[in-house]
Amino acid sequence: MANIRKSFNFRSGLQVDNDNFVVNETGNVGIGTSTPQEYLLNVYGDKALRVTGLTTTGRLYAGIGTVGVLSATSADVSGILTVGQLKVGSSEIVDNLIGYARTTFITDNAGVGFHTTAKLGINTTTSPGASDVEFKVHGDANVTGILTASTLSGTLPVTDLSGTLTNAQLPTDINKPTGIITASSFVGSLTGTATTASSLTGSPSITVTDVSASNVSSGVVTATTELNVGTGGTALTSLDSGRLGIGTALPTSEIQVRKVSGSLVEVVSDSGQARISVGQSVGAGNSSAVLRFGNSAGVLDIINNDIGDVKTIIHGGTGAGSTGNFKWVYGQSNVERMTLTYDGNLGINDTTPSQKLSVGGGVTVTGNVHIDSNLTVGGSITGSITLDPILTDTNLNNNSGITTLSQLKATESVDFGDATLVGLGNTVAIGTDSGSTDFGLIVDNGVRASKIEVSDSGGINANTGIITALDFVASGGFRMSTAATTNAVQIEYASSPDRVIFTVVGIGSTSFNLV
Repeated sequence: MANIRKSFNFRSGLQVDNDNFVVNETGNVGIGTSTPQEYLLNVYGDKALRVTGLTTTGRLYAGIGTVGVLSATSADVSGILTVGQLKVGSSEIVDNLIGYARTTFITDNAGVGFHTTAKLGINTTTSPGASDVEFKVHGDANVTGILTASTLSGTLPVTDLSGTLTNAQLPTDINKPTGIITASSFVGSLTGTATTASSLTGSPSITVTDVSASNVSSGVVTATTELNVGTGGTALTSLDSGRLGIGTALPTSEIQVRKVSGSLVEVVSDSGQARISVGQSVGAGNSSAVLRFGNSAGVLDIINNDIGDVKTIIHGGTGAGSTGNFKWVYGQSNVERMTLTYDGNLGINDTTPSQKLSVGGGVTVTGNVHIDSNLTVGGSITGSITLDPILTDTNLNNNSGITTLSQLKATESVDFGDATLVGLGNTVAIGTDSGSTDFGLIVDNGVRASKIEVSDSGGINANTGIITALDFVASGGFRMSTAATTNAVQIEYASSPDRVIFTVVGIGSTSFNLV
């Protein structure tokens, strides 16, 4: 095509074909359109504009534009800017961008980190306010590295906190948290008040002025001065002087239990023996006494392991008033079974004994009974009584009844002067210990009487000796004889016929022979 150097002036515009190239009367140029409007240059088509060199424009408006390299001092995009990758300044290329910040994040430290001067809120549609913290996470936060904070408020729920928190990682002052702090171990000092601490394990050293807890579980609790339970120690107090008070903060003895009313101390063994030991040896040794229950089923034992006595003392103090008694009471009926008065009178079934021994009922004695003074019997004595073989300086005075003796030996006079009748049994022996049932009276030294009367069925029998009588009267006859006929001496008197027969009479001779 030839070069034409010529100027053309088209006052009503210029058009090449219908829409290839159009210049309208207002000066708007249209490429790919026959009606360019609003803009001085209107380019339409899929591949509408290609610029290989530098294009400078004050404003660039485009619906969809594909740019290899776009350099601009500023860009104003009112619609959507879609890019495959984004690189801002010297930053790294960013793709798959899902968030942005309205306030710039500034990178520093050679791109290791970045910062912003604005407050940051995560998982929230509302920006933090002026009174909110600088960084606020709505929801859970999972930190796999080290969490460093000048202050920490709220609840930090963790199932396992491992590693070591050094002093450099912790602030000087940690305010009391509102939630629960759980740790497998804790080293260091705790100050302040732990209102919800459930337990302390291991061997912690705790120094506090006051410990208030509903439950304390520990192996050893050491209190330097005293240990108090209750207001001012009124429930329980343990002093460094070795005194323990229950119900009192000022115990005056080693163990003191004090209540307004109704005190009770229990020593209970669910099985086996329950024991209380007092004494001068440990382990209920030989120099001790034991109050024991349960060694035998249902039995209470009071034991003195040493060789001393067991004393029961009443009115051992200086109190004034009437002294009471020792009493043994049956609990089922509350009946007093035995009473020992303070002055030494013992009553069995007698609550007011007036004698040293008073028994309200029968007495059975299987052994010897020794009575040093009088014995008074209000009723009768039944059964047999065995007395000593010899009763010395003892008088018997009975106004009635019968006294039966196996043998009676009198060393001095026997007086029956006031007796109306003396019955001496079958045989009475005087002057001899030998007796015979054939004779009612046996006298060894002779008998002297103003009169001796023999009944019809009886008689006088003298084998030896001489019978002397001033008068001898036999109303029924008199006979003296022997069984031997050769030496027979017979004197016989019969009332009828009136005669005396002398079979042999010796005069001047002691030899009697029948003639």
